[in-house]
This record gives sequence, C-alpha cells and structure tokens, in this order.
Amino acid sequence: MENTKPQSTPTLHPNLYSAFSYGWSTMKQNFIPLLLVTLVYTLLSGIGGSGSQNRPSETGLLSSLFWLFIAGPVHYGAVMVFLKAVRHESFEVKDIFSVFNNNYWNVFLANFLTTIIIIMGIILFIIPGIIIACKLAFVPYLVMDKNQSVSDAISNSWKMTSGYALSIFFMGFLSVFIVIGGILLLIVGIFPALLWVSLSFAALYHAIDTKSPQIIHV
Repeated sequence: MENTKPQSTPTLHPNLYSAFSYGWSTMKQNFIPLLLVTLVYTLLSGIGGSGSQNRPSETGLLSSLFWLFIAGPVHYGAVMVFLKAVRHESFEVKDIFSVFNNNYWNVFLANFLTTIIIIMGIILFIIPGIIIACKLAFVPYLVMDKNQSVSDAISNSWKMTSGYALSIFFMGFLSVFIVIGGILLLIVGIFPALLWVSLSFAALYHAIDTKSPQIIHV
C-alpha cells in the first residue's frame, strides 16, 4: 500500500508545538498506511515479551535477542517511513523491512550501542541517562536517512540536539500522556497515539536538519 501525497500541512519549525502540529497533520493525511506501519512494528516489539511464564530467564533472553536482531531494526525501518511521510515522499508499508536488505549490520550495531549507552547512563544516575537519551534521539534518523556509521551518527546526533535537548525531553514527557490517553480510549487508541508521537519526532528531526544541515557530515 502506497501513501497519497498530502495537499497541505502547517509550517514546520524546530520546536515542540510545531513538531506535534506537523505530526498530527501528517497523520491525518496518511492515516491508514502509517497506522499499518505502527501496528506492524509495535506488534513485533511485543512478540519478544510473550512466552512461557514458567521460564522467565529463558523468555527474557529470547525477548532481548528478538529485539536486537528483529524488532530493533524494524523500528529503524519504521523511523525512515515516518520521516518520508513528514517530507511528503512516497513510501510503502513494506519499507519498514528494507533494513534487512540494506545497511542491516550498521543498524543492528547502532541500536545495540545506543541502548547500552542509555541503560548504563540510567544505571549510574537516572538524570544523566535521560540526558543521554535526549542527545542520542536522532541516531536512528542519521543512520537511516544519511546512511552514517554508528560513530558518526552518535557524534552528529549529539551536535544536532544542542539547544533542542529540552524540547526533546518535554516531547518525550508529553508523549507518555498521549500514549496513556490512547490506552484509555478502548486500548486500541494506543496505536494512533504512538503514530502521532513517532511522526512528531520525525518532524522535529526534519526541521532541525533543514535548519542546520551544515552540522551533518556524511
């Protein structure tokens, strides 16, 4: 299923309100295909958590491996689809699996390293972990969009988020309430909620990338 090109969208600026507004507009214009993308990667992310309750250690290991090798890379593919939607570029639902045909090991390594870095930051002190998570928020976009190596993506995400880390934090904070609101709407509302949040973060990345492309070294 291919998207239809939107007719109009609000002006995009690199701030919280503009990102959420732009994400909402993009969601309305491409709702069905983007909802399918959200359903696929969300359900795949949940598969690793299901298993026998009698063997929690085995289930935990399988869940971690599934996330690292399957669900994590699919999430990166979904990130690129959302970015294409924000840019009004053509996409298909199956594009979320394109990572398995191209750049897979770089995506795997990026997902693995950023996860470890954020977890270590949270283990040491919660606040540094949150700061690190905000500063590395654009790693998936740089890996997928710019085809950057892991080290370049981490370095450039750190640069890109300078001056915007607080906006990213508050976007994440508000996203929690958006998702909770989605859950309260007969549970299934969580999928549109996740879609809106994902598109909003893609919009923020696109706005910053468009405003300051000189800080991105490919």
